[in-house]
Amino acid sequence: MSELDREKALGLARKTMANHRAALEALSDSLDDAFRTCAQLICDCQGLIWTTGVGTSAAVAQRLAHLLTECGARSMYLSPVEGLHGHTAVMAPGDLLLAISRGGESSEVIQMAQIAGRREVPAVALVHDTGSTLARVCSHVLPVRSPREYELMGIVPTTSTIAFSAMGDALCAVVLQAKGYSLEAMRATHPGGAVGKRAGG
Repeated sequence: MSELDREKALGLARKTMANHRAALEALSDSLDDAFRTCAQLICDCQGLIWTTGVGTSAAVAQRLAHLLTECGARSMYLSPVEGLHGHTAVMAPGDLLLAISRGGESSEVIQMAQIAGRREVPAVALVHDTGSTLARVCSHVLPVRSPREYELMGIVPTTSTIAFSAMGDALCAVVLQAKGYSLEAMRATHPGGAVGKRAGG
Protein backbone atom coordinates (compact mmCIF):
# COMPACT_ATOMS: atom_id res chain seq x y z
CA MET A 1 0.00 0.00 0.00
CA SER A 2 1.41 3.38 -0.99
CA GLU A 3 2.02 6.05 1.60
CA LEU A 4 -0.93 8.36 2.14
CA ASP A 5 -0.68 11.86 0.76
CA ARG A 6 -1.02 14.07 3.82
CA GLU A 7 -2.99 16.89 2.21
CA LYS A 8 -5.32 14.59 0.29
CA ALA A 9 -6.04 12.53 3.41
CA LEU A 10 -6.74 15.57 5.57
CA GLY A 11 -8.80 17.20 2.83
CA LEU A 12 -10.97 14.12 2.42
CA ALA A 13 -11.40 13.80 6.19
CA ARG A 14 -12.49 17.44 6.45
CA LYS A 15 -14.89 17.06 3.53
CA THR A 16 -16.48 14.02 5.20
CA MET A 17 -16.91 15.89 8.47
CA ALA A 18 -18.27 18.94 6.63
CA ASN A 19 -20.89 16.68 5.02
CA HIS A 20 -21.88 15.41 8.45
CA ARG A 21 -22.14 18.97 9.75
CA ALA A 22 -24.28 20.09 6.81
CA ALA A 23 -26.59 17.10 7.19
CA LEU A 24 -27.06 17.75 10.90
CA GLU A 25 -27.80 21.43 10.34
CA ALA A 26 -30.44 20.54 7.75
CA LEU A 27 -31.89 17.88 10.04
CA SER A 28 -32.10 20.35 12.91
CA ASP A 29 -33.88 22.89 10.71
CA SER A 30 -36.40 20.24 9.59
CA LEU A 31 -37.62 19.28 13.08
CA ASP A 32 -41.38 19.68 13.45
CA ASP A 33 -44.41 18.17 15.18
CA ALA A 34 -43.40 14.68 14.06
CA PHE A 35 -40.45 14.91 16.44
CA ARG A 36 -42.64 16.14 19.28
CA THR A 37 -45.12 13.30 18.67
CA CYS A 38 -42.38 10.69 18.80
CA ALA A 39 -40.93 12.16 21.99
CA GLN A 40 -44.41 12.23 23.54
CA LEU A 41 -45.01 8.57 22.63
CA ILE A 42 -41.75 7.62 24.30
CA CYS A 43 -42.54 9.65 27.42
CA ASP A 44 -46.06 8.20 27.66
CA CYS A 45 -45.06 4.58 27.05
CA GLN A 46 -46.11 2.47 30.04
CA GLY A 47 -44.45 -0.69 28.80
CA LEU A 48 -41.16 -1.30 27.05
CA ILE A 49 -39.80 0.74 24.16
CA TRP A 50 -38.44 -1.68 21.56
CA THR A 51 -35.98 -0.54 18.91
CA THR A 52 -35.24 -2.52 15.77
CA GLY A 53 -33.22 -2.33 12.58
CA VAL A 54 -30.85 -4.37 10.42
CA GLY A 55 -27.30 -3.75 9.24
CA THR A 56 -25.91 -0.41 10.36
CA SER A 57 -29.39 0.57 11.51
CA ALA A 58 -29.20 -2.26 14.03
CA ALA A 59 -26.16 -0.62 15.62
CA VAL A 60 -28.01 2.69 15.78
CA ALA A 61 -31.08 0.97 17.26
CA GLN A 62 -29.02 -0.80 19.93
CA ARG A 63 -27.34 2.47 20.88
CA LEU A 64 -30.71 4.24 21.09
CA ALA A 65 -32.18 1.55 23.33
CA HIS A 66 -29.23 1.86 25.69
CA LEU A 67 -29.40 5.66 25.85
CA LEU A 68 -33.17 5.77 26.32
CA THR A 69 -32.86 3.42 29.27
CA GLU A 70 -30.15 5.62 30.78
CA CYS A 71 -32.56 8.55 30.41
CA GLY A 72 -35.32 6.83 32.37
CA ALA A 73 -37.28 5.28 29.50
CA ARG A 74 -36.99 1.48 29.68
CA SER A 75 -35.91 0.25 26.28
CA MET A 76 -34.47 -2.83 24.60
CA TYR A 77 -33.24 -3.72 21.12
CA LEU A 78 -35.31 -6.40 19.39
CA SER A 79 -33.37 -8.16 16.65
CA PRO A 80 -35.38 -8.93 13.50
CA VAL A 81 -33.42 -12.19 13.24
CA GLU A 82 -34.70 -13.38 16.62
CA GLY A 83 -37.96 -11.46 16.35
CA LEU A 84 -39.12 -13.08 13.13
CA HIS A 85 -38.35 -16.48 14.60
CA GLY A 86 -40.80 -16.11 17.46
CA HIS A 87 -39.39 -13.43 19.73
CA THR A 88 -41.81 -10.73 18.57
CA ALA A 89 -44.15 -12.33 21.12
CA VAL A 90 -42.39 -10.20 23.73
CA MET A 91 -44.20 -7.13 22.35
CA ALA A 92 -47.43 -6.39 24.20
CA PRO A 93 -50.06 -3.64 24.39
CA GLY A 94 -48.58 -0.67 26.20
CA ASP A 95 -45.23 -1.10 24.44
CA LEU A 96 -43.81 1.03 21.63
CA LEU A 97 -41.67 0.06 18.63
CA LEU A 98 -39.10 2.39 17.05
CA ALA A 99 -38.24 0.95 13.63
CA ILE A 100 -35.10 2.35 11.98
CA SER A 101 -34.38 2.05 8.25
CA ARG A 102 -32.95 4.70 5.94
CA GLY A 103 -34.70 3.46 2.82
CA GLY A 104 -37.67 1.98 4.64
CA GLU A 105 -37.68 -1.12 2.45
CA SER A 106 -35.84 -3.64 4.65
CA SER A 107 -38.27 -6.55 4.60
CA GLU A 108 -37.34 -7.77 8.08
CA VAL A 109 -37.99 -4.37 9.66
CA ILE A 110 -41.27 -4.01 7.76
CA GLN A 111 -42.41 -7.39 9.08
CA MET A 112 -41.48 -6.37 12.61
CA ALA A 113 -43.66 -3.25 12.30
CA GLN A 114 -46.52 -5.25 10.85
CA ILE A 115 -46.40 -7.74 13.71
CA ALA A 116 -46.27 -4.87 16.20
CA GLY A 117 -49.46 -3.48 14.70
CA ARG A 118 -51.23 -6.80 15.01
CA ARG A 119 -50.13 -6.97 18.65
CA GLU A 120 -51.58 -3.50 19.31
CA VAL A 121 -48.15 -1.93 19.67
CA PRO A 122 -47.79 1.47 17.96
CA ALA A 123 -44.76 1.71 15.70
CA VAL A 124 -42.73 4.75 14.68
CA ALA A 125 -40.80 4.61 11.40
CA LEU A 126 -37.55 6.55 11.55
CA VAL A 127 -36.83 6.82 7.82
CA HIS A 128 -35.32 9.01 5.15
CA ASP A 129 -38.00 8.03 2.64
CA THR A 130 -41.38 8.96 4.08
CA GLY A 131 -43.12 7.33 1.13
CA SER A 132 -41.52 3.95 1.84
CA THR A 133 -43.28 0.73 2.76
CA LEU A 134 -42.10 0.99 6.37
CA ALA A 135 -43.50 4.49 6.66
CA ARG A 136 -46.85 3.27 5.32
CA VAL A 137 -47.19 0.32 7.70
CA CYS A 138 -46.20 2.26 10.83
CA SER A 139 -48.68 4.35 12.78
CA HIS A 140 -46.22 7.28 13.03
CA VAL A 141 -43.33 8.56 10.92
CA LEU A 142 -40.29 10.57 12.02
CA PRO A 143 -38.28 11.75 8.97
CA VAL A 144 -34.49 11.47 9.29
CA ARG A 145 -33.16 12.79 6.01
CA SER A 146 -29.57 13.04 4.76
CA PRO A 147 -28.23 13.43 1.20
CA ARG A 148 -27.42 10.15 -0.52
CA GLU A 149 -24.34 11.71 -2.14
CA TYR A 150 -22.81 12.25 1.31
CA GLU A 151 -22.52 8.50 1.85
CA LEU A 152 -19.17 6.92 0.97
CA MET A 153 -19.43 5.71 -2.63
CA GLY A 154 -23.03 6.87 -2.42
CA ILE A 155 -24.06 3.69 -0.57
CA VAL A 156 -21.98 3.14 2.60
CA PRO A 157 -24.14 4.42 5.51
CA THR A 158 -21.91 7.06 7.05
CA THR A 159 -23.60 10.45 7.12
CA SER A 160 -27.02 8.84 7.48
CA THR A 161 -25.77 6.93 10.52
CA ILE A 162 -24.66 10.21 12.08
CA ALA A 163 -28.09 11.71 11.29
CA PHE A 164 -30.03 8.81 12.81
CA SER A 165 -27.82 8.78 15.89
CA ALA A 166 -28.27 12.54 16.32
CA MET A 167 -32.05 12.20 16.05
CA GLY A 168 -31.93 9.55 18.74
CA ASP A 169 -29.78 11.78 20.94
CA ALA A 170 -32.26 14.64 20.49
CA LEU A 171 -35.12 12.37 21.55
CA CYS A 172 -33.14 11.25 24.59
CA ALA A 173 -32.46 14.87 25.61
CA VAL A 174 -36.16 15.69 25.53
CA VAL A 175 -37.20 12.47 27.26
CA LEU A 176 -34.58 12.91 30.00
CA GLN A 177 -35.86 16.38 30.82
CA ALA A 178 -39.54 15.46 30.52
CA LYS A 179 -39.21 12.46 32.82
CA GLY A 180 -37.06 14.35 35.30
CA TYR A 181 -34.71 11.39 35.53
CA SER A 182 -32.18 12.39 38.15
CA LEU A 183 -28.50 11.79 38.64
CA GLU A 184 -29.42 9.99 41.85
CA ALA A 185 -31.59 7.55 39.89
CA MET A 186 -28.76 6.93 37.44
CA ARG A 187 -26.32 6.26 40.27
CA ALA A 188 -28.48 3.35 41.38
CA THR A 189 -28.39 1.65 37.99
CA HIS A 190 -25.05 2.80 36.54
CA PRO A 191 -22.37 2.32 39.21
CA GLY A 192 -19.81 0.90 36.79
CA GLY A 193 -17.20 2.46 34.54
CA ALA A 194 -16.12 6.06 34.11
CA VAL A 195 -19.75 7.23 33.94
CA GLY A 196 -20.50 5.56 37.24
CA LYS A 197 -17.50 7.25 38.85
CA ARG A 198 -18.53 10.68 37.57
CA ALA A 199 -22.10 10.08 38.76
CA GLY A 200 -20.78 9.20 42.19
CA GLY A 201 -21.83 5.55 42.00
